[in-house]
Amino acid sequence: MQIQPIEYALFCDYANVSMDGKLNMSGIFDRIMTEQVPAVHPQMFVVSKLFLPKGKHSITFTLMQQDKVLAKAQFDKEIEQELAVHNHFWGIQGLKIESMDPIELQVLIEGKQVLVKRLPIVKVEKKEKKA
Repeated sequence: MQIQPIEYALFCDYANVSMDGKLNMSGIFDRIMTEQVPAVHPQMFVVSKLFLPKGKHSITFTLMQQDKVLAKAQFDKEIEQELAVHNHFWGIQGLKIESMDPIELQVLIEGKQVLVKRLPIVKVEKKEKKA
C-alpha cells in the first residue's frame, strides 16, 4: 500500500492547535474575491497534513501566480519513527495579488512536487449603497 504524502492542504483565515491537541481552522476558503487587482490579502494560513517516513526531509511550500513567487516557506523535518503525521501551519501576511490569474500552492518534498492546488481569483462588483 502506498501512502500519499499529503492528506490535505487548506486555505483559511486563521488556524491553531488547542491545548488538548485539536486542530482548529476558521474561515476555510477555496477562492479569493476582489474588486480589482493589484490587491492585498491581509492574512491567511495554509494548513496541511503530511505523512512522512523515517529520515530527514526537506519540504517547500510555494505560492505562485504565473511564474512569480508570491510567498515561500522551506523547512527540514527529521522523523525518527517509521511513519509520522506532521500538521504544518504557514501564516502569510499581506499577500500581494498582481493579476486575476489563479494562485497555485506547490508543495515539494526532497525537490519532488507532491501537490499543486489552485486558488482562483474572482472579480466581484462593488455593491452600491441604498439611500
